[in-house]
Amino acid sequence: MYFTTTNRNALVLNYKGFQYTLKREHKDNNEWRCRTRPCTTSLSLSHDSKSIIREPDVHTCIPHSSEEFIVDATVARMKKRAAQETLPIPQIYSQEIAKIRIDNPTLDTGSFFPLLDSIDASLYRRRAKNYPKLPTNVEDFVLPDGWKLGLHGEPFLLVDETYGKNRLLMFASDWSIRFLSSCSQWHSDGTFKCRPLLFEQVYILFGFNNFMIPCVYCLTTKKDENVYVKILQHLLTIASQKGVILNPTRITCDFELATINAFRAIFNAVHISGCFFHYAQSLWRKVQELGLTRLVNPSNARRSSKFSNEARKNAKDWFMAAIGLALIPPNLVEKTWIEAMDEKTPTHRSSVKFNDYMVSTYVDITSSRYPMELWNVNDALRKNLPRTNYHVEGYNGRLGSLFPVHPHLFRFIERLRDEHVYQYHLAEQSRLHTIININRPTDILQSTCQGVTGKGKRVACKHVPALYFALLDYDENKLYEAFTDRLQQWHQPTRKS
Repeated sequence: MYFTTTNRNALVLNYKGFQYTLKREHKDNNEWRCRTRPCTTSLSLSHDSKSIIREPDVHTCIPHSSEEFIVDATVARMKKRAAQETLPIPQIYSQEIAKIRIDNPTLDTGSFFPLLDSIDASLYRRRAKNYPKLPTNVEDFVLPDGWKLGLHGEPFLLVDETYGKNRLLMFASDWSIRFLSSCSQWHSDGTFKCRPLLFEQVYILFGFNNFMIPCVYCLTTKKDENVYVKILQHLLTIASQKGVILNPTRITCDFELATINAFRAIFNAVHISGCFFHYAQSLWRKVQELGLTRLVNPSNARRSSKFSNEARKNAKDWFMAAIGLALIPPNLVEKTWIEAMDEKTPTHRSSVKFNDYMVSTYVDITSSRYPMELWNVNDALRKNLPRTNYHVEGYNGRLGSLFPVHPHLFRFIERLRDEHVYQYHLAEQSRLHTIININRPTDILQSTCQGVTGKGKRVACKHVPALYFALLDYDENKLYEAFTDRLQQWHQPTRKS
């Protein structure tokens, strides 16, 4: 004897090859009737559903097959898992099918088990019972009070602002605001894969104090300067209420002008630094756009006899010099790039367009789109501060593994509360185990040498220490030599031994 459920989640009693549904409740027992109509056979079951009080009479219907019982039991497990777990419904379905076939190796499940399309609605309905009804627009929904609190009942939703047809939700806690106030360096980034429906992004502010911790999570319906200004203004108000001061001296973000302008408007003395990897990546995208890939990338160039070895070497040096501009002292950037253009520019028709792009976008002190202090990371390099948003990108990947794609808003909040507590644990743990790194060539090797021509590939950078010492000596000859002769292998994938 065991119970399953119907598609509408009504209980079904399975007993001796037949199924029964509840007919009526009596004072001393419950009466269950055969599920197959017009059979009227019934039995009596105790109120605690543990014992049969009256056995059924002879049925006029045919007993259910073993396959039907397997289907009902499996679907019941799926519903239970849908209610208790956060795995996607299709994944639960495939796992349970696999379990049936493992338990019954000779069973032909494909011939009798219902398709996912025929039962997924009931699984989603069962999961939805765990959460309040999802709103259809961001303007009207109201978060119940219980969903505004953290796991210990502390305030977690610190800001809920509706402006026009837009909505801004900010999640943080007392410990994360205080941690952020202890950090002179902040990082920020937006992620989109795990954003709940109705929202445009999950925007996160990180604090760096020898280790990186996500402190504030924001759900936004816009990605413009206005919303970023609102986020920072709310942060200052929250900090003031808690009696702490937020005064970052350095902020690392991507090259989104809306973010940059917002930080400048609220923290006018802060040094804003773009991510070094995003800088290098933008150059590589430009190379691809201009059709220079086969010339610049050695792995592609080897497949073509169109270019001589000398042309390939010059192109490689030229491109590496462009990347290296972000690492040298700002006062040497223009001179170094002029020399690189004079001596190493390839003869390809699009090379001049790349040079013009570099000057108008990055190099020209008076008119470039991005000022030098934004993309040049020499100061961070010398102080052994993060030059990139690698930690942030890595954390976005972590969120992608924790959250389904575009989760239900209340599932998102539920998972976020757990994640925030875990980050508190990491913050406490890191304080005990952090070792302050000494500024060494190996630090540069580990933290700035990432390939931009391959997806996630590390690169062989055995000559980078020469660049490091050149930076310390400010020797212009060594600097240029480092760009042309020492950084040639930046975009060569590391070979596995």
